[in-house]
Amino acid sequence: MNPIIGITMHPSEGRQQINDAYIDSIIQAGGIPLCIPIIQHGINEVLSKVDGLLLIGGYDVNPKYFDEDPHPKIGRIETDRDESDFALLQQALTLNMPVLAICRGIQVLNVQLGGSLYQDIPSQVDGAIQHTQNSARKEKVHHIEVLEDTKLHSIVGEHIMTNSFHHQSVKELGEGLIISAKTNDGIVEAIEHPNYSFCLGVQWHPEELAIHGDSPSKKLFEAFVTACS
Repeated sequence: MNPIIGITMHPSEGRQQINDAYIDSIIQAGGIPLCIPIIQHGINEVLSKVDGLLLIGGYDVNPKYFDEDPHPKIGRIETDRDESDFALLQQALTLNMPVLAICRGIQVLNVQLGGSLYQDIPSQVDGAIQHTQNSARKEKVHHIEVLEDTKLHSIVGEHIMTNSFHHQSVKELGEGLIISAKTNDGIVEAIEHPNYSFCLGVQWHPEELAIHGDSPSKKLFEAFVTACS
């Protein structure tokens, strides 16, 4: 039976939405997508219906969750979504449910486990390369080094190219997490938790690459869906 993958959603002016690429990448990898709206109650009941959790991208995480005041360059925040994502993630980890966290998702994962974020890479990290590309979402713009002896390395290999659409990133690691990929400027591009069956966060958008045939991105979704089976 194909596993059911719960996918979080993004708030936008009185509605909730999700890019087709997330859904299509799950289907392409053999999963059945089930979109989860922003919720504050019924977390256990919702997760009882799915086999894995995909945390998608979106607005910035409220810095109050890692004990910082807002930086002048912080973007839009949505506390209701923060609380929903944190609650879903906490229960998923309690259940040892496979988790794939993308872009904002990697930041939620890190903060959930006690880590912190650079609120704005260009103004807080000297020598940083461009991490918010102006090119189409399917374009790969920078190299990433994947560290050996990590789950990500076993899935995609040592060096890959990715797209990039973020101005925040992991700063201090959350408890139990390890870094599994970086860019040449030292920005953390992937983290994982070795004590869980599948708990992996990536800062780029593999869903936008997978649907255009990018092999490492397809392998990442296939590994996630297989872990949910």
